[in-house]
Amino acid sequence: MKKRMLLPGLGLLVISAVLVFAEGAADAPKAAYVTDFAMAKELAADGNKPIIVDFYTDWCTVCKKFDKEVLTDQKAIDFLGREVVFAKINAEVDTNVSQAYRIRGYPTFLLTDANGQEIDRMVGFLSPDDFIQTVNDYRRGVGTLIALLDKSKDSRERKLFFEIADKYKFRGDSKNAKDWFDKIIASGAAKQDSLSDEAFMAIGDMYRREKQNEQSMKVYQQVVLDFAGTNFEGKGMLYVGQTHRRMKEFDKALSIYNEVMAKYKGGTFEQDGELYRAIALRDKGDTAQAITSFAAFVGHWPNSEDVEFANEEIRKLRGE
Repeated sequence: MKKRMLLPGLGLLVISAVLVFAEGAADAPKAAYVTDFAMAKELAADGNKPIIVDFYTDWCTVCKKFDKEVLTDQKAIDFLGREVVFAKINAEVDTNVSQAYRIRGYPTFLLTDANGQEIDRMVGFLSPDDFIQTVNDYRRGVGTLIALLDKSKDSRERKLFFEIADKYKFRGDSKNAKDWFDKIIASGAAKQDSLSDEAFMAIGDMYRREKQNEQSMKVYQQVVLDFAGTNFEGKGMLYVGQTHRRMKEFDKALSIYNEVMAKYKGGTFEQDGELYRAIALRDKGDTAQAITSFAAFVGHWPNSEDVEFANEEIRKLRGE
């Protein structure tokens, strides 16, 4: 259960903005954070510290993994309490802040100065050591978008181009992102160049995050054609299915997932296809089949990180 207390030294300045503790095991240490961005800026100004904002959602399994594995790590607890002001914001509740910073993925960890000016951001799970290292690098100007752009002036390194494109993508700057992804594709040595595929997939993902489903569908379908016979074909197929699901074309999505499961027996793609099939059945409103499919997923893949999610979905569908 979360413990709440008023921040020392602030009196009754803001009653609703409180210090809370990350949830973990009963005997585990827990990192403290604020839940109000305005208060985070006040604390940062008072302490002359940067701010880290963890943008999360209730449904994000990676966000929960970060809370469980990083915010209960003593190195991370010490770092967050000493070096920065740490805030956690539910992006689907405090939409003003998440929209202002054009958050495009979860979790997103935004590093700003004390005034809320962005220094850079990280998207996705990082281990405690990687998280701390990346924040410290950004504070020194290492690995930031500005630093990478400066480095690119005398470089033709495609991996560097990808880093730049990815940073633009997660800042919601689709024009600049696509320009850099296109540079990667244009400079590929062969049609089935792996970095070109990653660039194609990233473009599709960018359109997906911006809810441009038709555009993302075209990109993923092109990947399936151009990268036939490689693992990228399976990845593209899964994303075609996901796009059909978002467009509420559930039967088409289910057909794609079944095809993936049949084609990639015993591998990660079959595992993902089975989970996505259950989700599509849930979204379609076929409760009985969705429960059966989630249960089958748990039985077939007991060591998957998604077992907890699947079991929770079964409970919800049963009304428990």
